[in-house]
Amino acid sequence: MKVGQVCSHGTAAILGLKGPDAEEWTTWARKYNKAVNEATEQLFKDAEGKLSPKQMELLKAWFAVGWNKRINALLYGEGLGALKK
Repeated sequence: MKVGQVCSHGTAAILGLKGPDAEEWTTWARKYNKAVNEATEQLFKDAEGKLSPKQMELLKAWFAVGWNKRINALLYGEGLGALKK
C-alpha cells in the first residue's frame, strides 16, 4: 500500500463490517485509493518543473511503499485494533 491509502479488507475488519457492508466498504476504499494514487502521480508531475532531481528523490521517498506498514504498527500499538463499532 502506498502512503495515504487504506487497506480495504483490513479497515472493514477493524470497523466490524461484515457481508454486504464490508463489500460496499471495500468498493469505497478502492475508489479512495485510486484517487490517492492519481493525486500523488499528479503531484510528482507538477513538482518536476519546480524541484531539483535531489528534491524529487526526497519527495518520492516520502511516498515510498512500506511506510503504511510502519505507521499501522504504531497505530496498533496505540490501540487502534481495539476500537469497537
